[in-house]
Formats: sequence, structure tokens, C-alpha cells
Amino acid sequence: MTLTFEERLMRLAETDLNIERIKTIEKAFGNDNKNPLAVPGRALVGEGVLIKECRKKPKPRYFFLFNDILVYGTIVIQKKKYISQHIIPLNDVQIKSVNDTDNPKLRNGWLIMSPKKTFCVFATTSKEKLEWMNHISNCIEKLSNNKRKGFDQIKNIDIAPKWIPDKEADCCMRCNEVKFTMVNRRHHCRNCGYVICGDCSKNRFLLQSQSDEPLRVCYICYDTLTNNGSSNQRRITKTENNFNSTDSSDESEGEEQYHIPNPNDTKFYSISSNTRI
Repeated sequence: MTLTFEERLMRLAETDLNIERIKTIEKAFGNDNKNPLAVPGRALVGEGVLIKECRKKPKPRYFFLFNDILVYGTIVIQKKKYISQHIIPLNDVQIKSVNDTDNPKLRNGWLIMSPKKTFCVFATTSKEKLEWMNHISNCIEKLSNNKRKGFDQIKNIDIAPKWIPDKEADCCMRCNEVKFTMVNRRHHCRNCGYVICGDCSKNRFLLQSQSDEPLRVCYICYDTLTNNGSSNQRRITKTENNFNSTDSSDESEGEEQYHIPNPNDTKFYSISSNTRI
């Protein structure tokens, strides 16, 4: 009898090998492990290196796809140590393919969109991209089906904007006057993703889908958000005194070891440890 994707995941979650793999991942993140990954019913679907488009430049990140969450971190020692762990619930994720760029290193990409963070990742080959997108889509679909079975209401998801990379903006994208230098730093509006100067981003607004704290927004988004009067968002007055003005991201300030992605690094697991789903 042919098993469905969901049935194979359920069986995979019960295997000793799956439990061992997840515990190995927890150990690799060490003290940076934010939440227990080994929980009942969770299966490791796949893992591998993808190039993530970060704020300053694209960087390799190691991704772990589970049946309910997506986890990624910075590579310190391949297969042994990772830091800067990020956990994204798949029930809040949408994905979308993007066109190839002129840069041969930034091809086979797609967007990972969620309320807290939206970013682009790139695989080494088109086949690898298709495998990742198919497996992520299948996991999302399974979670959606389970919600419908439980008569849970399918909610509309507020997607965080994709940040425009620093290198694409020599001057502020709002005032078009301030040129960025070592003194005039780049900032990002958390509502539109534009690269903006300090004067154009003095406002803070509580975007509850992204954070429990007020976040930096440009003056145009601030006016739009406050005029909308959304009950899910709270107006913050124009002051810098009570808030941390630094941009938060998963960027590593120092030089990190660059792991060149290899398609053989990517593995998708099934009931058998040596076969793919």
C-alpha cells in the first residue's frame, strides 16, 4: 500500500533514528538552542545548506525542515556546531519562487515569507530548489489540512516585508537626499523594508506580528499606520529615548567560515535512513 506524505511523516516521527537526529541538532546548537526541538510527533524532513540573502551580503545558513517548523542557523563547524538559531512555525509560512539574478551564485531562489521575517534563499541547483519547495509546501499543506479537520479558522497572515539589501541603496529611499556613509548609517523600516536614514526613521510603531516591542518605521509608514488606527497595532510617539535604535537581524558581525554549498549536503528523509521521500 502506498503511504501518503502525512502517513510517512507520522511513521518517521516514531523512529529511533529520527529522535536521534533531532537530539543531535539540539546538541549542535548548544546553549543557542532556543526551544526543545525533540517533541512528540515532530519529524526531521530534510536539512542542508542554503544561501540566505542577508542585510549586508548573501551568506550560507544551515536549514532544518521539520514537519511543523523551519529552523536555521549560522555554520560554525559543519554538522557539529551552529549558532544564531531561528525557528519559524510553518503554519505561518508562505513560499514563492523568484527569478534568477545575473549573479550565478544567486540563482535557484525562493522567498520564505512569515509574519516575523521575510527573506530569500538560494539553492545550488534547480533540482535542489524544487525538492526544498515541494517538501516545504507539503508540510504547510499537511498543517492546513489538520486545521480544517479540527474546524480551526484559517486566519489571514500578515507577512513581514523583505528587507532591501544595503548594497542596493546608496542614499535614503525616502528623502533621496542623505547619502550613506560611516557616519550616516543605513536603517530598515520594519513595515516596508526600505533602506532609510536616521532622520526618516525616528518613529516607532508596535507591529505585533513581528515583535512585542515597538519597531523602527519610516515616516510614510508611520503616518499610514497611525491613520489606519488598527486595533492590532499601537501608536508610538516620535521619541528615541525609550527604544533601542539598533537593527536586529541574524547578521554575524565578524568574518565567518564560508561553506560552499554542495547539493550532496541536502538530504530529505523517509522511513528508511538511506532513501528520500
